Amino acid sequence: MLDFDELEKSFSEQEAQAEAARCLNCGNPKCVPGCPIENRIPEFIQAIKAGNYAEAIKLINARSNLAVICARVCPHSDQCEGACVLAKKGEGVRISKLERFLADKEMELSLRVKEKVAVIGSGPAGLTVAALLAHQGYRISVFEARPLPGGVLRYGIPEYRLPKTMVDKQIEIIRALGVRFETGVVIGEDITLDQLFAMGYKAVFIATGTGLARKLEAEGEELTGVLQAVYFLETVQLVREGELPPAHLPVRRGDRVVVVGAGNVAVDAARTALRFGAGEVLCVDIVEEQQRRVSDREYQEAREEGVNFRFQTGVVRIHGEERVTGVSLQAFHPRQPAGRDSVILPVADSHRLHPCDKVIIAIGQKPFARIVATTTGLKTNERGYVLTSEAPFYGMTSRPGVFAAGDVVHEPQTVILAMREGRKVAEAIDTYLKSLHL
Repeated sequence: MLDFDELEKSFSEQEAQAEAARCLNCGNPKCVPGCPIENRIPEFIQAIKAGNYAEAIKLINARSNLAVICARVCPHSDQCEGACVLAKKGEGVRISKLERFLADKEMELSLRVKEKVAVIGSGPAGLTVAALLAHQGYRISVFEARPLPGGVLRYGIPEYRLPKTMVDKQIEIIRALGVRFETGVVIGEDITLDQLFAMGYKAVFIATGTGLARKLEAEGEELTGVLQAVYFLETVQLVREGELPPAHLPVRRGDRVVVVGAGNVAVDAARTALRFGAGEVLCVDIVEEQQRRVSDREYQEAREEGVNFRFQTGVVRIHGEERVTGVSLQAFHPRQPAGRDSVILPVADSHRLHPCDKVIIAIGQKPFARIVATTTGLKTNERGYVLTSEAPFYGMTSRPGVFAAGDVVHEPQTVILAMREGRKVAEAIDTYLKSLHL
């Protein structure tokens, strides 16, 4: 059985300096625009080469406050490392491992004290805003509904990709900045936004993500053995942390598993099912293979581990009386343009029965409505995503002093993009709070 040990190890100091020495320190570095947040990559690499780690950490923190996370889960081969001029020869500088090396050396900082800011959610956007505003001296409280902080980083990304010890380390770095973490608190149920303002918080940042899974809307979806991927991944982590007994694991040894979807969450669920001894795992998606949403690296690793994929295929019915016994698969035509949109149509008479024991649905998530439902003046679009503006303060909602970013504002995206949005909103919150004193 596959284990959950981290797949890649960090550099030693000697290895880091040797790797840094390989950097050409280009006059026009391609790695910087290759990074979505434009990390000052050549500068911190040169600082590593010189052994000036404090300066290198400062250079990373100028753009990123989740280095421990980014070094492990960002698609570096498609971004900074892929843009390195040495990558053309297959010898690109291992920027991700240099970033990981520095993250392990980050030190505590002393802070000035300013106004209180509440951050709702401790995923990548929430942690980014908390860290950046803490650096500015604000008193930050992060409210998390789950037992431990980390959001999707802890409960959505499997251990083999992102060890939870690294999430803990990143959180401790942020906690050392003076950030308070309040776990097991559901905003919108235990405390409302109005109550937060009454408690003296001058601004609130909503970063609750999209924890409500979308249904397949197929016959048989109510059967025992049908799971949502987000529930499956969270349950696995709760069992591994001892919050739930092993009997709660939804997938057992020998189970035949069908995963509906082939995005990042779907593939994470498929690979996790294999690690718990699933006998067969099949991912199906109605899109063509080249249109899959999972990264090339994750796709290839999943195939090497034994996950099977079938594209232009969908689950149209789930069979069984009380428990799942199989699914009806149907073929789909390639995506066709339809005015401004596009459609994917089924192939007539292409139904086929596929026996299985578990069905994991991973076709997307949407935001919970509990905060919106208990807050006056907070507007959303027709799909439940919080509406924000770019002016006068980036990320501010229709309720003054309330900001939002990340997946709660748009369709789910990557950790690095949530960080980028968090950085922009943190700057806007700082500007907004300063404007209150003008």
